[in-house]
Amino acid sequence: MVVTWLAAFWLGLIAPASVPEARETGGEVIVDVLEVLDEADSSSYVSVELNRGDRVKVLGSNPSGWLKIAPPPGSFLWIEATMVQDQKNGTGTITAERATVRSAAAGARMPGPPRSERKRGAIVRLLDHPPLTVGTGPKARTWRAIAPSDGDVRYVLADGIKLDGSKIVDTQVRPAQVDPGGGDAQSAIRKFEDALERSRRIDDKVAQIKQKLGASRTQSERSYDAKGLLQASSRKVEGQKVHALIGPQGVPIAYLTIPPGIATSRLLARKVGVRGEVHYNESLGTRLITVRDLDPLDKPR
Repeated sequence: MVVTWLAAFWLGLIAPASVPEARETGGEVIVDVLEVLDEADSSSYVSVELNRGDRVKVLGSNPSGWLKIAPPPGSFLWIEATMVQDQKNGTGTITAERATVRSAAAGARMPGPPRSERKRGAIVRLLDHPPLTVGTGPKARTWRAIAPSDGDVRYVLADGIKLDGSKIVDTQVRPAQVDPGGGDAQSAIRKFEDALERSRRIDDKVAQIKQKLGASRTQSERSYDAKGLLQASSRKVEGQKVHALIGPQGVPIAYLTIPPGIATSRLLARKVGVRGEVHYNESLGTRLITVRDLDPLDKPR
């Protein structure tokens, strides 16, 4: 009986978290800093950072632990100034056949990745936000800030939000209910042992990644293979999404294949130094770097 209860307890602790389905409602941030991302992906572009106590409008959820929210206050997008005519009433009209709208983050020195397109004649709401100029001389490009369109959404991790009318989402699943007077004790023990073995393998992998990262940092005196602003990208190489490294002229100077274990969410739209295996990729038309080391070269925004 005691063994059965012990197995149930440990299985409960290491079981995967579940996130209750969320429908349209309000929510409150319950962590000190919560990143708002373009997609339900931790490597996606971070457009806004919310603080404890901020409010959001929650539109839905998915089984992977993300909540879909309306763009929070402070959200905006970039559009190239030459493609929109200011109507002097707070709106602008798209003059190009197709104008690319890019993600934006306050304080970032580069527009983010492409997010959508607007066709000629479409109306956008211009915001009273300083324009952003990238590059110098005849290659300089200026971007205007516009408001997110109706139906635009963003994503946050569910465990950072308390939904209105509900308790704080518990990221630890409670121990499984086991009848102390019955059930298959041997089966519970086997599940317990299997779960412990999986946990040990995960711990070993994490330790290996940390060791590799630590070894790469000891080589900080070496020069970087490339430097630039890190951006998310829609480009893929052999089915794997790659990140873009943007040079001083505002165009990609390389693309990066970033392995698991190297966090990128807080490095997007920042200047970074890259070390890794470099080769030319014909489909991309530039260098492709398999990253070993990714270091921030500026202060976080």
